Amino acid sequence: MAEKYYQIGTHTVEQWHEIHNELIAETSGLSNVPDRCVACHDEKAHSPTRGTFLLTDEEAATLKADTRIKFINIDYMSYPETFRPPPEELQSSSVQLLDRWQGNVKVYREFKVSNTLPVTPDATDINRTGYQLLRPMQKLDPWVDGSLADNAVVNSNIQQAGDGKDVDVIVADDGAGWIGHPEFQNNTTGAKPTGYTGGNKLPGEGTCDVLDLVLDAPYYLDPDYFDADPDNRLTTRWDGTTVPVESFARGWWTSTANRSAVFNAANPSAGAIPFITSSYTRAYCNGSNTAQSSVGEHCTPCMALTYGRTQGWAYNANKWALNLYGTNGSDIEYGFDIQKIFHQTKPVNPLYGTQDPTVSSNSWGYRASKGDNPGWYHFREDSPVTYAGTGAEPRFISHMGSQGDLGRWKSEMKTNSLTTALDELIDSGVLFVCAAGNSNQKQVNWGHQDFDNYISNASDTTLENSSYFEFSVEVTGTTNRRGFPQQGGKTVAPGTGEVTYKTINIGALDDDFNAGLEAKVGYSDRGNGIDMYMPADGTLAANRSYTSEGRYPDTYPGFTANSGSGAGVPEDCAFGGTSAACPVAAGFISTLVGLNRNWTHEDVKTYLATLDAQDASVFYYGTESTSAIDNNWLDYNSLEGGTALVGYQLNITQSTFPLTRKTMKIGNAINLNNITLKYRPAQ
Repeated sequence: MAEKYYQIGTHTVEQWHEIHNELIAETSGLSNVPDRCVACHDEKAHSPTRGTFLLTDEEAATLKADTRIKFINIDYMSYPETFRPPPEELQSSSVQLLDRWQGNVKVYREFKVSNTLPVTPDATDINRTGYQLLRPMQKLDPWVDGSLADNAVVNSNIQQAGDGKDVDVIVADDGAGWIGHPEFQNNTTGAKPTGYTGGNKLPGEGTCDVLDLVLDAPYYLDPDYFDADPDNRLTTRWDGTTVPVESFARGWWTSTANRSAVFNAANPSAGAIPFITSSYTRAYCNGSNTAQSSVGEHCTPCMALTYGRTQGWAYNANKWALNLYGTNGSDIEYGFDIQKIFHQTKPVNPLYGTQDPTVSSNSWGYRASKGDNPGWYHFREDSPVTYAGTGAEPRFISHMGSQGDLGRWKSEMKTNSLTTALDELIDSGVLFVCAAGNSNQKQVNWGHQDFDNYISNASDTTLENSSYFEFSVEVTGTTNRRGFPQQGGKTVAPGTGEVTYKTINIGALDDDFNAGLEAKVGYSDRGNGIDMYMPADGTLAANRSYTSEGRYPDTYPGFTANSGSGAGVPEDCAFGGTSAACPVAAGFISTLVGLNRNWTHEDVKTYLATLDAQDASVFYYGTESTSAIDNNWLDYNSLEGGTALVGYQLNITQSTFPLTRKTMKIGNAINLNNITLKYRPAQ
C-alpha cells in the first residue's frame, strides 16, 4: 500500500527521541515499529514531541498501539485538498438581526394592575410579550430613549440574532413546570415566531416542546435500552411524544444495570444517582394539557422567560425542565449530577459533529438571617467591633434582605459535597447561569476592599473559621462575597491568591424609573460581583396559578378555557426578582451559544465584558458606601460601586456552522471513513 504523511506525537521528549531513532533505523526488531528505515519528512525542530513520517496505513495502525504514542494522524497540512476547511466556515461571521414576528406586537414594561390590561384579551394581544425581549435588543433602554413613561405599552417587533437552536437549555427550579401551558405548545395557530420549529428531542411528533430531564432524557441518552422492550419501557405522553415509563426512567438514573450495553461501553464513567423518589412523576411535576402540575409555581414563569414561544429568547432551544429542589424533586446535589451526566453522555448532533452545548438556569439560592445573636463584625481594615444582635447591627449588615428577602442574606458556603458537585457540573462544560439574589446585598470580586468583610461570634475568629448555617449547611460569616450557588467554580490562583468564579451571576432591573433613569430594582443584589443585569421586575410570563400581583388571562389561538387544550384559562403573570432576571439571561446567552457552540463560561464572560456600560445620564448609579455605618447603604437602587452592565446584542458573530459537505470523522486519530485522500509520493 502507498505511503502517506503521518504526524506522530509522544508523551515525553525522551519517548520522542526513542521513537524517532527506531523509525529511521534500518531495522527495528520491535513488533510495533516498522522493520525498515522510515523517512522523516519533517523533524519539527521547534516541537520536542512530534514530527512527520511516511508510513503505510497498516504501519500507522500498528504503531498506534505503542504506549509511547500520544497520537498519530494523517498530516493534515500535507493534504490541503482534503483537510483545509473553507475559510468562510472558520471565520466569525457577523450575524444579521431578524424580525421575530411578521409585524409589531404589544410589549409591556410593567405588567401589573397599575398598568392598563385588557379584561378580555382580543386580537391585538396575540403574541404580546414583556420588556425582557425588547430591552436587550440594544444598549439604550427603548423607553428612556423614547422619553416614554415606564408603564407605557410599546408596539414593536423583536429582532434577534439567534434563537437557541441546537442548544440544550435546562430550567432547574422548584418543579418541572406546567408544561401543558400553551406557551410551550407548538400546535397553536397564529402565535408562532418567524422560524419557530417546535417539537422536542424524542419521537412521536409531540405537540409539547418541553421534556423533563429525569423522566424523559434517559430515552434521548440511551434509546437502545428502551427500544429493546418498548411494550414495557415506553409509553405515549398526552401530547403524542414517545417517552419512557416513569419507573424505568427513574431506574435508568439509579443503576447502570438498567442501561444498554452500548451506552455503558461508550460511557464507562457515567455512574448512577443513588436515589430518585417514586413520587417524581409527570402528573406531579409536569402536568398535562388538562391538569396543572402540583409543583412549579416558580418554575413555570422561569421556563417562559427562558424559552417560551412568545416570552423567551431561546424559543427554538432543546427545552428541558428539572424539579431540582421542589417537593419530590431530585434534590440539589443529585440534580447537579443528573445534569452533568446528561451533558457528558448526550448524543452527537450530526449537523455539527459535536454534542449540543448545555445552559442551566438557576433562580434559587441559599441564605439565612444571621443577626439574632450578639457578635462581632470585621469591616475592611478596621478593628473588630462588637454588636448586640438584631436592631444593633451596623448599616452594612442591617439593610440586607430588607427589600425582598425577609432579612435574609448569603455567605460563602464552606467546601462540601454540594459545592464540589456544582464545581464538577461547571467543569464538565455546562454554562451555569444563576440569580444573584434578592437581599439587596453588595457582592464584590477579589481585590475589592469589602471582599473580606465578615461577622463572627468572637473578635479573634478568622474569616475561614467563622461559622453560621443556611438551611442547616455550614457557611462562613462573609457579608459581601458570593453565596451558594453563585460561588460555583470558585478558583484560587496559586501564588497571588486571586479568586475567580465560573458562574454567570445575574442582577435584576426595575420596571420603574428612578427620577427618569433606568435602575437596578431595590431588592436585587449589587456590587462589582454582578456579571450582568437583565429585565426582571414586572416581566410578563406564563404561570401556573401563581403571582404576587394578580393573574391576567392571555389569548392563545386554538386554546380556550376547559376545551381539553388547556387547564382553565391560560394565564400570564407579572413575574419579578432576580428569579426573573436569571432565566431572561439564560435564554439570551443560549442564543449567543447557539451561534458559537464552542463557547465556555470564559467566552460568555468575555462577551459580557465587551458590552458598553450604561451612561450615568440614563442609568442610576448611586454612590458607593465606604464605611460600616454609611447612610448610602440605604440607597437600595445604588449599584454600590458596580457597573451598570445590561445585557444586549452587540456585534454578535457566528463562529460555528452546520456541516454542509461530505465530512470525515477520525476515530482514535487514524480511522478514516469514505474519504478520498489525495497524496503526494515521496520525493
